[in-house]
Amino acid sequence: MPMPVFLLLLCGFLSTASTSLLTEKTKLHVDVQNIREAKGSIHIAIFKACDNFPNCKPLDFRLIKASTKSVETSFEVEPGNYAVAVYHDANANGVLDKRMFGIPKEPYGFSNNFRPVMSAPKFKDCEIQVGASDKAISIKLL
Repeated sequence: MPMPVFLLLLCGFLSTASTSLLTEKTKLHVDVQNIREAKGSIHIAIFKACDNFPNCKPLDFRLIKASTKSVETSFEVEPGNYAVAVYHDANANGVLDKRMFGIPKEPYGFSNNFRPVMSAPKFKDCEIQVGASDKAISIKLL
């Protein structure tokens, strides 16, 4: 009889352990400020760490009509480290228009309100940590 009791205890332990291994998702609330024109759309992308940030594939993406001075959205994510990139596609052509040397013509912004000087930011520059509870960030467009 000791063997079936051991198996029952083992099954109960494995069931509890597998449930605790499932990570609960939390919300990352993103507030985009300083929208100058109520036309076009606001593109908001969230990224996991990548070598070519912000030119790598985003984890998730939102497209919101630019109708007010600010917009808000939320992403459901697992706790971890992320970066957010935003731009205002004022002319609604689906791309971030750039000047000579790749300098953006349209308003843009990054998490931590990181302001690039001579090159695109690195993931570490814009990295935010999302824990087990909801987190809110604000990004001001340049």
